[in-house]
Amino acid sequence: MKNPRPVKQMPLRAILFDIGDTLWHARSAPPPSEFRRLAAERAAAALAELGVTHDDPATVARAAWTAMEEAMRHARATDLVEPDYGAVSQAALEELGLNLTRDQAARLLEATYISGIEGGKSPFDDAREVLLDLRRRGFLLGAVTNRAFGGERFRADLRDAGLDIGWDVEAVSVEIGYLKPHPAIFEFAMKRLNVEPAQTLMVGNSLAEDVAGAQQLGIAAAWRESAPDADGVVPEYTFGSLRELLAIPALQRAC
Repeated sequence: MKNPRPVKQMPLRAILFDIGDTLWHARSAPPPSEFRRLAAERAAAALAELGVTHDDPATVARAAWTAMEEAMRHARATDLVEPDYGAVSQAALEELGLNLTRDQAARLLEATYISGIEGGKSPFDDAREVLLDLRRRGFLLGAVTNRAFGGERFRADLRDAGLDIGWDVEAVSVEIGYLKPHPAIFEFAMKRLNVEPAQTLMVGNSLAEDVAGAQQLGIAAAWRESAPDADGVVPEYTFGSLRELLAIPALQRAC
């Protein structure tokens, strides 16, 4: 555990967690060919359910997915406003001759999304244990994550991974309308928890999204060491395994 600079803040009440590569990781993801096979299979089923035909479901799945990823990359590089992925998918599929409504295109896109345990995601061995220990210490716990799909799909992925610990708030970018590091997604979580930035700690693996995003609001950050994605960003805490969080003096118990 490294603590490069002292933290000047009120006693902590809340801890916000990123999900991907912080609490779970792609330990055993299927090969790309299997993802493509599953996506094509599900695109064909979704098209049949919609009463629409296309001679190449694999191309349909790939077009919708590529458009979604491009829209997300553009948003991350510009205004951080979460795209309307249904509309994005609708426009991409129209180029293939498929005239779907926005909601139909959204349903097809979600049908092709291989996520959670099925997508090879596994919780880190100590994730649930650490979350429950922090809860026993009295902290409010929040999930703050960038995801193109929320709702029941996201909650089911958490349940399957054993990370359904009764979060006090779940701030999912597609539901909030903004991607980290936009202030709005952090502010949403804090408002729901009724805490101030100085009472909050953000835990994540991205210097750009989690650490810098939190620090711009005066929230302290604990960074899970990984490939740096930003220069000049210094977290209050740096850790390797989640268990190391339990040794941080500020996390001995909630105020």
